[in-house]
Amino acid sequence: MLAQLFNADICRKCGDIFTNAIDVSGLTKSFGGFTAVNNVNMTVRKGEYMGLLGPNGAGKSTMLKVITGMLSPTSGSAFVNGVDCKDHRKAMETVGCVIETPECYPNFTPTEILSYVGKLRGITGPGLNARIREVLDEVRMWEWRDRPIGKFSKGMKQRITLAQALMPDPDILIFDEPTSGLDPRGLVEVREILKGLKRSDRSLLVSTHMLNEVSEVCDSVTIIRRGQVVLSDNVKDLLKRKAGNVTIDVTVRNSITQGFMDDLKNFVGISDAQRTDEHSFAATFSGNDDREGIVELVKQHRLGLFSLNQKGSDLETSYLSLTGEEDKDDIR
Repeated sequence: MLAQLFNADICRKCGDIFTNAIDVSGLTKSFGGFTAVNNVNMTVRKGEYMGLLGPNGAGKSTMLKVITGMLSPTSGSAFVNGVDCKDHRKAMETVGCVIETPECYPNFTPTEILSYVGKLRGITGPGLNARIREVLDEVRMWEWRDRPIGKFSKGMKQRITLAQALMPDPDILIFDEPTSGLDPRGLVEVREILKGLKRSDRSLLVSTHMLNEVSEVCDSVTIIRRGQVVLSDNVKDLLKRKAGNVTIDVTVRNSITQGFMDDLKNFVGISDAQRTDEHSFAATFSGNDDREGIVELVKQHRLGLFSLNQKGSDLETSYLSLTGEEDKDDIR
Protein backbone atom coordinates (compact mmCIF):
# COMPACT_ATOMS: atom_id res chain seq x y z
CA MET A 1 0.00 0.00 0.00
CA LEU A 2 2.81 2.42 0.89
CA ALA A 3 4.53 1.84 -2.46
CA GLN A 4 1.24 2.50 -4.21
CA LEU A 5 0.93 5.87 -2.47
CA PHE A 6 4.42 6.90 -3.56
CA ASN A 7 3.48 6.17 -7.19
CA ALA A 8 0.15 8.00 -6.97
CA ASP A 9 -0.72 11.60 -7.76
CA ILE A 10 -2.74 13.94 -5.58
CA CYS A 11 -5.63 15.98 -6.95
CA ARG A 12 -4.63 19.61 -6.46
CA LYS A 13 -8.25 20.63 -5.73
CA CYS A 14 -9.64 17.96 -3.42
CA GLY A 15 -6.46 16.34 -2.09
CA ASP A 16 -7.61 12.83 -3.01
CA ILE A 17 -4.98 10.29 -4.08
CA PHE A 18 -5.31 8.79 -7.54
CA THR A 19 -3.01 6.99 -9.94
CA ASN A 20 -4.50 8.08 -13.29
CA ALA A 21 -6.67 10.87 -14.61
CA ILE A 22 -9.14 8.49 -16.27
CA ASP A 23 -9.48 4.72 -15.90
CA VAL A 24 -11.93 2.77 -18.06
CA SER A 25 -12.26 -0.98 -17.48
CA GLY A 26 -14.47 -3.40 -19.39
CA LEU A 27 -16.81 -0.55 -20.30
CA THR A 28 -19.90 -1.60 -22.25
CA LYS A 29 -22.92 0.46 -23.22
CA SER A 30 -25.87 -1.07 -25.06
CA PHE A 31 -29.10 0.43 -26.35
CA GLY A 32 -31.59 -2.40 -26.71
CA GLY A 33 -29.98 -4.89 -29.06
CA PHE A 34 -27.27 -2.44 -30.23
CA THR A 35 -23.91 -2.29 -28.43
CA ALA A 36 -22.31 1.13 -28.96
CA VAL A 37 -19.30 0.54 -26.65
CA ASN A 38 -18.05 -3.00 -26.22
CA ASN A 39 -15.70 -4.02 -23.36
CA VAL A 40 -13.38 -1.01 -23.68
CA ASN A 41 -10.25 -0.63 -21.53
CA MET A 42 -8.42 2.71 -21.58
CA THR A 43 -6.17 4.73 -19.29
CA VAL A 44 -5.33 8.44 -19.47
CA ARG A 45 -2.40 9.25 -17.22
CA LYS A 46 -2.02 12.49 -15.29
CA GLY A 47 -0.62 15.18 -17.60
CA GLU A 48 -1.33 13.13 -20.73
CA TYR A 49 -3.14 14.39 -23.83
CA MET A 50 -4.97 11.46 -25.41
CA GLY A 51 -6.86 11.43 -28.70
CA LEU A 52 -9.87 9.12 -28.96
CA LEU A 53 -9.85 8.48 -32.68
CA GLY A 54 -12.40 6.71 -34.83
CA PRO A 55 -14.88 7.12 -37.69
CA ASN A 56 -18.41 8.41 -37.18
CA GLY A 57 -20.40 5.72 -35.42
CA ALA A 58 -17.39 4.18 -33.68
CA GLY A 59 -18.80 4.92 -30.20
CA LYS A 60 -16.67 7.93 -29.24
CA SER A 61 -19.48 10.20 -28.06
CA THR A 62 -21.23 7.38 -26.20
CA MET A 63 -18.01 6.55 -24.39
CA LEU A 64 -17.46 10.18 -23.34
CA LYS A 65 -21.05 10.45 -22.15
CA VAL A 66 -20.52 7.45 -19.88
CA ILE A 67 -17.24 8.85 -18.54
CA THR A 68 -18.87 12.21 -17.77
CA GLY A 69 -21.92 10.62 -16.15
CA MET A 70 -24.43 11.59 -18.83
CA LEU A 71 -25.12 7.88 -19.45
CA SER A 72 -24.90 4.90 -17.12
CA PRO A 73 -22.76 1.96 -18.28
CA THR A 74 -24.41 -1.34 -19.07
CA SER A 75 -21.38 -3.04 -17.51
CA GLY A 76 -17.80 -2.22 -16.61
CA SER A 77 -16.55 0.93 -14.92
CA ALA A 78 -15.11 4.39 -15.51
CA PHE A 79 -13.18 6.38 -12.90
CA VAL A 80 -12.10 10.03 -13.03
CA ASN A 81 -9.39 11.04 -10.54
CA GLY A 82 -10.14 7.78 -8.76
CA VAL A 83 -13.87 8.56 -8.40
CA ASP A 84 -16.46 6.23 -9.92
CA CYS A 85 -18.35 8.13 -12.62
CA LYS A 86 -21.59 6.78 -11.18
CA ASP A 87 -20.99 9.37 -8.44
CA HIS A 88 -21.41 12.04 -11.09
CA ARG A 89 -21.22 15.15 -8.92
CA LYS A 90 -17.96 14.21 -7.18
CA ALA A 91 -16.33 12.75 -10.32
CA MET A 92 -16.93 15.98 -12.29
CA GLU A 93 -15.59 18.34 -9.59
CA THR A 94 -12.19 18.61 -11.30
CA VAL A 95 -13.36 18.15 -14.92
CA GLY A 96 -14.18 20.63 -17.66
CA CYS A 97 -16.01 19.09 -20.59
CA VAL A 98 -17.73 19.89 -23.86
CA ILE A 99 -19.87 17.05 -25.19
CA GLU A 100 -21.15 17.26 -28.77
CA THR A 101 -22.12 20.85 -29.73
CA PRO A 102 -23.76 22.84 -26.93
CA GLU A 103 -25.26 26.23 -27.77
CA CYS A 104 -24.58 29.49 -25.95
CA TYR A 105 -27.35 31.99 -25.12
CA PRO A 106 -27.14 34.35 -28.14
CA ASN A 107 -28.04 37.51 -26.19
CA PHE A 108 -25.37 36.94 -23.53
CA THR A 109 -21.89 38.37 -23.85
CA PRO A 110 -18.84 36.21 -23.09
CA THR A 111 -18.43 38.06 -19.78
CA GLU A 112 -22.03 37.38 -18.80
CA ILE A 113 -22.06 33.67 -19.71
CA LEU A 114 -18.74 33.06 -17.95
CA SER A 115 -19.92 34.95 -14.88
CA TYR A 116 -22.97 32.70 -14.78
CA VAL A 117 -20.90 29.53 -15.22
CA GLY A 118 -18.34 30.69 -12.67
CA LYS A 119 -20.97 31.24 -10.01
CA LEU A 120 -22.44 27.80 -10.71
CA ARG A 121 -18.97 26.37 -10.05
CA GLY A 122 -18.57 28.30 -6.79
CA ILE A 123 -16.36 31.17 -8.00
CA THR A 124 -17.38 34.50 -6.44
CA GLY A 125 -16.05 37.91 -5.48
CA PRO A 126 -12.97 39.53 -7.07
CA GLY A 127 -11.70 36.12 -8.08
CA LEU A 128 -14.56 35.71 -10.54
CA ASN A 129 -13.62 38.70 -12.70
CA ALA A 130 -9.96 37.72 -12.59
CA ARG A 131 -10.78 34.19 -13.71
CA ILE A 132 -12.98 35.46 -16.55
CA ARG A 133 -10.06 37.56 -17.82
CA GLU A 134 -7.66 34.61 -17.60
CA VAL A 135 -10.00 32.27 -19.48
CA LEU A 136 -10.89 34.74 -22.23
CA ASP A 137 -7.19 35.38 -22.75
CA GLU A 138 -6.60 31.61 -23.00
CA VAL A 139 -9.20 31.24 -25.76
CA ARG A 140 -8.21 34.56 -27.40
CA MET A 141 -11.61 36.19 -26.93
CA TRP A 142 -10.93 39.05 -24.49
CA GLU A 143 -11.35 41.61 -27.26
CA TRP A 144 -14.96 40.47 -27.78
CA ARG A 145 -15.86 40.12 -24.10
CA ASP A 146 -18.82 42.54 -24.19
CA ARG A 147 -20.35 41.66 -27.56
CA PRO A 148 -23.45 39.42 -27.96
CA ILE A 149 -22.48 35.81 -28.64
CA GLY A 150 -25.24 35.51 -31.25
CA LYS A 151 -23.19 37.72 -33.60
CA PHE A 152 -20.10 35.51 -33.42
CA SER A 153 -18.85 33.11 -36.06
CA LYS A 154 -19.07 29.38 -35.35
CA GLY A 155 -15.38 29.26 -34.48
CA MET A 156 -15.75 32.13 -31.99
CA LYS A 157 -18.77 30.45 -30.40
CA GLN A 158 -16.76 27.26 -30.05
CA ARG A 159 -14.02 29.16 -28.25
CA ILE A 160 -16.59 30.53 -25.78
CA THR A 161 -17.81 26.96 -25.25
CA LEU A 162 -14.24 25.91 -24.42
CA ALA A 163 -13.96 28.90 -22.10
CA GLN A 164 -16.97 27.68 -20.09
CA ALA A 165 -15.25 24.32 -19.61
CA LEU A 166 -12.09 26.10 -18.43
CA MET A 167 -13.76 28.35 -15.83
CA PRO A 168 -13.22 26.06 -12.79
CA ASP A 169 -9.53 25.59 -13.77
CA PRO A 170 -9.99 21.82 -14.12
CA ASP A 171 -7.38 19.09 -13.79
CA ILE A 172 -9.00 17.16 -16.64
CA LEU A 173 -10.48 18.35 -19.93
CA ILE A 174 -12.85 16.16 -21.96
CA PHE A 175 -13.80 17.48 -25.40
CA ASP A 176 -16.02 15.76 -27.96
CA GLU A 177 -14.88 16.73 -31.48
CA PRO A 178 -14.18 20.39 -30.61
CA THR A 179 -13.28 21.33 -34.21
CA SER A 180 -16.28 19.64 -35.87
CA GLY A 181 -17.93 21.81 -38.51
CA LEU A 182 -15.36 24.61 -38.34
CA ASP A 183 -13.83 26.21 -41.41
CA PRO A 184 -10.04 25.83 -41.88
CA ARG A 185 -9.29 29.07 -40.02
CA GLY A 186 -11.51 28.17 -37.06
CA LEU A 187 -10.10 24.66 -37.00
CA VAL A 188 -6.52 25.92 -36.75
CA GLU A 189 -7.46 28.48 -34.07
CA VAL A 190 -9.13 25.89 -31.82
CA ARG A 191 -6.29 23.43 -32.36
CA GLU A 192 -3.74 26.06 -31.31
CA ILE A 193 -5.80 26.81 -28.20
CA LEU A 194 -5.79 23.12 -27.26
CA LYS A 195 -2.01 23.03 -27.58
CA GLY A 196 -1.72 26.20 -25.52
CA LEU A 197 -3.77 24.71 -22.67
CA LYS A 198 -1.19 22.02 -22.02
CA ARG A 199 0.67 22.01 -18.74
CA SER A 200 2.24 19.33 -16.58
CA ASP A 201 -0.70 18.79 -14.23
CA ARG A 202 -3.56 18.88 -16.76
CA SER A 203 -4.90 15.92 -18.72
CA LEU A 204 -6.96 15.92 -21.91
CA LEU A 205 -9.19 13.34 -23.56
CA VAL A 206 -10.41 14.58 -26.93
CA SER A 207 -12.50 12.60 -29.38
CA THR A 208 -12.03 13.27 -33.06
CA HIS A 209 -11.97 11.69 -36.50
CA MET A 210 -9.31 14.15 -37.66
CA LEU A 211 -5.82 12.70 -37.85
CA ASN A 212 -3.99 16.04 -37.75
CA GLU A 213 -5.69 16.88 -34.49
CA VAL A 214 -4.19 13.80 -32.85
CA SER A 215 -0.71 14.06 -34.36
CA GLU A 216 -0.37 17.79 -33.55
CA VAL A 217 -2.07 17.98 -30.14
CA CYS A 218 -1.94 14.57 -28.45
CA ASP A 219 0.73 12.46 -26.74
CA SER A 220 -1.16 9.21 -27.19
CA VAL A 221 -3.98 7.78 -29.27
CA THR A 222 -6.68 5.19 -28.74
CA ILE A 223 -8.40 4.10 -31.94
CA ILE A 224 -11.85 2.54 -31.68
CA ARG A 225 -13.87 0.79 -34.35
CA ARG A 226 -17.48 -0.27 -33.87
CA GLY A 227 -17.24 0.22 -30.13
CA GLN A 228 -14.00 -1.70 -29.60
CA VAL A 229 -10.40 -0.61 -29.10
CA VAL A 230 -8.21 -1.65 -32.03
CA LEU A 231 -5.06 0.30 -31.06
CA SER A 232 -3.75 2.24 -28.07
CA ASP A 233 -0.26 3.69 -28.28
CA ASN A 234 2.04 6.65 -27.78
CA VAL A 235 1.88 8.83 -30.91
CA LYS A 236 5.65 9.38 -31.15
CA ASP A 237 6.41 5.68 -30.64
CA LEU A 238 3.81 4.71 -33.23
CA LEU A 239 5.29 7.05 -35.83
CA LYS A 240 8.86 6.03 -34.93
CA ARG A 241 8.08 2.33 -35.33
CA LYS A 242 6.60 2.92 -38.73
CA ALA A 243 9.15 5.48 -39.89
CA GLY A 244 10.93 2.97 -42.13
CA ASN A 245 7.76 1.99 -43.99
CA VAL A 246 7.08 4.49 -46.76
CA THR A 247 4.66 3.72 -49.59
CA ILE A 248 4.67 5.58 -52.90
CA ASP A 249 2.07 5.60 -55.67
CA VAL A 250 3.52 5.87 -59.16
CA THR A 251 1.72 6.50 -62.44
CA VAL A 252 3.44 5.96 -65.79
CA ARG A 253 2.48 6.82 -69.38
CA ASN A 254 2.96 3.38 -70.94
CA SER A 255 1.49 0.02 -69.94
CA ILE A 256 3.27 -1.67 -67.02
CA THR A 257 4.88 -4.95 -68.05
CA GLN A 258 5.33 -8.12 -65.99
CA GLY A 259 9.08 -7.79 -66.49
CA PHE A 260 9.01 -4.39 -64.78
CA MET A 261 6.98 -5.76 -61.86
CA ASP A 262 9.44 -8.64 -61.45
CA ASP A 263 12.37 -6.20 -61.33
CA LEU A 264 10.47 -3.92 -58.94
CA LYS A 265 9.76 -6.74 -56.47
CA ASN A 266 13.47 -7.64 -56.51
CA PHE A 267 14.51 -4.02 -55.95
CA VAL A 268 16.63 -3.62 -52.80
CA GLY A 269 14.59 -2.16 -49.92
CA ILE A 270 11.16 -2.91 -51.42
CA SER A 271 8.99 -5.00 -49.09
CA ASP A 272 5.84 -4.92 -51.19
CA ALA A 273 4.95 -3.97 -54.78
CA GLN A 274 1.53 -4.14 -56.40
CA ARG A 275 0.19 -3.08 -59.80
CA THR A 276 -2.97 -1.06 -59.12
CA ASP A 277 -4.01 -0.66 -62.78
CA GLU A 278 -2.48 -0.71 -66.25
CA HIS A 279 -0.55 2.51 -65.68
CA SER A 280 -0.07 2.61 -61.90
CA PHE A 281 1.70 0.73 -59.12
CA ALA A 282 2.38 1.06 -55.40
CA ALA A 283 5.73 0.27 -53.77
CA THR A 284 6.58 0.09 -50.06
CA PHE A 285 10.11 0.65 -48.76
CA SER A 286 11.07 -1.26 -45.62
CA GLY A 287 14.54 0.29 -45.48
CA ASN A 288 16.00 3.27 -47.32
CA ASP A 289 13.53 5.38 -49.27
CA ASP A 290 15.23 5.07 -52.69
CA ARG A 291 12.77 6.91 -54.91
CA GLU A 292 15.54 7.91 -57.31
CA GLY A 293 16.24 4.24 -57.90
CA ILE A 294 12.57 3.59 -58.70
CA VAL A 295 12.56 6.51 -61.16
CA GLU A 296 15.65 5.06 -62.83
CA LEU A 297 13.99 1.64 -63.06
CA VAL A 298 10.95 3.23 -64.75
CA LYS A 299 13.29 4.89 -67.26
CA GLN A 300 15.09 1.62 -67.96
CA HIS A 301 11.78 -0.04 -68.87
CA ARG A 302 10.77 3.01 -70.93
CA LEU A 303 7.47 3.40 -69.13
CA GLY A 304 7.54 7.21 -69.01
CA LEU A 305 7.09 8.63 -65.49
CA PHE A 306 3.88 10.67 -65.08
CA SER A 307 3.64 11.16 -61.29
CA LEU A 308 5.10 9.90 -58.02
CA ASN A 309 3.41 10.60 -54.69
CA GLN A 310 3.89 9.39 -51.15
CA LYS A 311 0.79 7.96 -49.53
CA GLY A 312 -0.76 9.49 -46.38
CA SER A 313 1.03 9.82 -43.07
CA ASP A 314 1.95 6.74 -41.04
CA LEU A 315 -0.82 7.57 -38.59
CA GLU A 316 -3.28 7.84 -41.47
CA THR A 317 -2.15 4.49 -42.86
CA SER A 318 -2.60 2.83 -39.46
CA TYR A 319 -5.97 4.47 -38.95
CA LEU A 320 -7.38 3.39 -42.32
CA SER A 321 -6.11 -0.15 -41.99
CA LEU A 322 -7.54 -0.52 -38.47
CA THR A 323 -10.93 1.14 -38.95
CA GLY A 324 -11.83 -0.19 -42.39
CA GLU A 325 -13.47 1.53 -45.34
CA GLU A 326 -16.90 0.07 -44.56
CA ASP A 327 -17.24 2.22 -41.42
CA LYS A 328 -17.59 5.46 -43.36
CA ASP A 329 -21.39 5.24 -43.50
CA ASP A 330 -21.95 4.24 -39.87
CA ILE A 331 -24.30 6.38 -37.80
CA ARG A 332 -23.01 7.94 -34.57
